[in-house]
Amino acid sequence: MRISPPDAYWKKDVALFFSRRFALLIKMLYPVAIIVPVAASGIPPEYAAAVIGIVAVMAGTFGAGESLTVDLNDGILVRVALTPLSPYRIVFEILAVNAALDFLQLLPALAIVYLLHPVPLVWMLAATAAVFATLVTANCIGIFIANFTSSPADVLLYATAILFPLIYVSGFFRNQNPTGILETLRGFVPFAYTNDALKRVFGLTTDATPLETLFYPSVICAVLAFAVCLTAPRLLSVRP
Repeated sequence: MRISPPDAYWKKDVALFFSRRFALLIKMLYPVAIIVPVAASGIPPEYAAAVIGIVAVMAGTFGAGESLTVDLNDGILVRVALTPLSPYRIVFEILAVNAALDFLQLLPALAIVYLLHPVPLVWMLAATAAVFATLVTANCIGIFIANFTSSPADVLLYATAILFPLIYVSGFFRNQNPTGILETLRGFVPFAYTNDALKRVFGLTTDATPLETLFYPSVICAVLAFAVCLTAPRLLSVRP
């Protein structure tokens, strides 16, 4: 696949994603290789849902954080900051494009899951939207982390410290039915809505409705995206 040299920072990520056929094949197949055997197995539905959710969380966070820190070390972001484009626009484009590419990677695996576990169309749309919201949230976290480190290795450490509490509160594995303050906190984590929607796909009944699954994560993601775009001047600044 021939792609013209990128003339914008976000196009660099698109070019890197599509330009190498073997790497593209691996990127598209690894979510299938992880998710589809789980979906086809007989493991409890709540754990099958958790696997998909965690693949989305990890892919979004580490992909965004590590790619940005590499570009920081290479001086690419500093040069981008010298262009007349608004830094806020640059960061928004980074967030939007990376979330879209991550979603493209997961889409074949999700399609196979829906074939193996047919659900009403409204729940299929709700689950797909919730997975995208998880990817947007994860990319926001990755971009936020890149504000504080230029080391790809540190991204793993910081991401672990941030994601583990969120995964616990979301109920991916333990504490699946929190009460009190944990239940309140769970309502503010988009991962939780993804978990509920995927449980529904795998045949479990949850208290969530398709409208809640579509609406609340969208609002939370919009707030997170706005907040992380405000970090643009720091992200694109020269690091000591």
